[in-house]
Amino acid sequence: MFRLHQRKWKRLISKILFAIGSVIVFEGFFLAIIPDRLRKALTQISLATNSQLSRIGLVMMAIGIVLIGLSDF
Repeated sequence: MFRLHQRKWKRLISKILFAIGSVIVFEGFFLAIIPDRLRKALTQISLATNSQLSRIGLVMMAIGIVLIGLSDF
């Protein structure tokens, strides 16, 4: 039973590391390819209210959790 529990934790940690690595690669790609557009997008984000940013962040987190949960690598 302990080994089963340990395997689940290893799989969870593996998924989390994969997700973090994917985000870093994704963001780095856009910084390298279209820095001007990204700067404009960040300017637009800075104009949003705190509640708007919170809602956007929660939706993005929910989508990310679902995608990580659905991935089976």
